[in-house]
Amino acid sequence: MDMRQITRRRFLELSVVGATGLAATGVVRARTAGGQSEPTPASPMSTKRLERFAESIVSGGPPKDGIPAIDDPRFVPAEDMDYLLKPEDRVFVLHYRQEVRVYPQLVLVWHEIVNDRVAGEQLSVTYCPLTGSAIAFKGRAPDGAPLTFGTSGKLVNSNLLMYDRQTDSQWPQMLGQAISGSLGGTILEEIPLSWTTWERWKAQGVSAPVLSAQSGHLRGYGEDPYGAYAGSNQGYYGNADLIFPVLDENDRFEPKEVVIGVKVGEDRLAIPKEAALQKDAWNLTLANQPLVALRDPALESVGVFSRQLGNQTFSFEGRDGDSLQDQDGGVWHQVGPVLEGPGGERLPSATFYDAMWFAWYAFFPHTQIA
Repeated sequence: MDMRQITRRRFLELSVVGATGLAATGVVRARTAGGQSEPTPASPMSTKRLERFAESIVSGGPPKDGIPAIDDPRFVPAEDMDYLLKPEDRVFVLHYRQEVRVYPQLVLVWHEIVNDRVAGEQLSVTYCPLTGSAIAFKGRAPDGAPLTFGTSGKLVNSNLLMYDRQTDSQWPQMLGQAISGSLGGTILEEIPLSWTTWERWKAQGVSAPVLSAQSGHLRGYGEDPYGAYAGSNQGYYGNADLIFPVLDENDRFEPKEVVIGVKVGEDRLAIPKEAALQKDAWNLTLANQPLVALRDPALESVGVFSRQLGNQTFSFEGRDGDSLQDQDGGVWHQVGPVLEGPGGERLPSATFYDAMWFAWYAFFPHTQIA
């Protein structure tokens, strides 16, 4: 039996189980203590390119909402999830304004979308297991109305195709832009998530609510129908085989090697994650925007930040494992999604996310490579 039958059939079988009573514009912003610069927006793709994506939509197996989004998420203290999560299990950490939340991969794999409210705002946390991409969106229509999302049951480049419940426009998750419907061409604001393990996250000692398995649905929480990230040759994640077709292919890296995809304006950059994890700081430039890719040694994750503050451009190198030093000797610390300098100045996150190489290239074949 092939992987398509194993994984997608299982979702189809489980989708008929009824609910129970259980239960961007991409931006790089530079901030100072006294204010914030204007963002550099990502540019919309051409109509022709969006039409090509729309023409390549395929069925993923389940019907619309057959993989149900979580619309009423319930959160619990970390200790309440130890019964479900093993030390090596992956979690996605969201920092938004002054709030921190944790979303276990073993819950999200069964739902792919969580429509949440964080710091008083509508956010959608999304995860596509086929492309290994986890992205949070601040869903807004051009008139400012909030958007919530569901799963269409369809895919583009093997990637989750979302639909918004307000207009039924369709949005490939990795693209972050509507390819059809009345909102066609609209870009969502992306909010990066940190990938780490349950063990590493708990070691931080941060008191943050964790998405529980009390979703209102019966699912095989604690198991991943696609296999496991830990170890080798673990189902879908451990081999090079794709289940669904993609528009463009490139063999620069193994298909499922993880890259950090970065978006600035019309430009795209792929940073090999394993290479980035070997460096304390990796100074880069994309679309004339100075960037730095940083390894968080505690979480074993990679973040990307702007290196520019006003007219000043910084260059960083590692210092003592938990801080950075700029070219003038100033010491900087990474605090969640913020890179803070000796005078309180802040260089926040760029627009980036982890993804499998095959999917990043399929959406962005003109990508640069670090």
